[in-house]
Amino acid sequence: MGYAVQLYFDPDLEARLLQVRAALTRTGVTPTLERLGDRPHVSLAVLEELPVPRCVAMLEQFARTHMAFRASFAAFGAFPTSQGVVYLSPTSNDGLFDAHRSMHRLLTELGAAIDKHYIPETWIPHSTIGFELSTKEVAVALSWLHNNFRPVEGMFASIGVIEFPPVKQLAVFNLHPVT
Repeated sequence: MGYAVQLYFDPDLEARLLQVRAALTRTGVTPTLERLGDRPHVSLAVLEELPVPRCVAMLEQFARTHMAFRASFAAFGAFPTSQGVVYLSPTSNDGLFDAHRSMHRLLTELGAAIDKHYIPETWIPHSTIGFELSTKEVAVALSWLHNNFRPVEGMFASIGVIEFPPVKQLAVFNLHPVT
């Protein structure tokens, strides 16, 4: 069992990312994320253990003190691992990196051990759109993305924590809307 702290998107951007996943499914890519109950997100941290009540309180405070910020995706890729991960890559912005650094600090203060791939020096921000894919499915997904994907943008609108697998939403809080 594991946990993840995740940033979520505004409803329009989330719908567009779900459309990308659905299009990949129509090309024959296994819809593993949908079966797991995963919603589009960018993970700020993945952890094996987490003091959940303290984390939930911390996330609620974080959401009260942070504004929603821009989210845009203009690139895609695949990790060179056996997990068969295809992802969309968010365009770098201060809001995303500030949120990640803050979350790393806050989780460390809670005594949580963050997976090495999610510490500031090694984190590759991404929104997974394919998971546990075969080598052939990765190739099919990348080909479809190369021919069809167009940049999308919206907002990072909320933050939450999940338990997995399967995905179980433990808490989610809206960031302050931009006025």
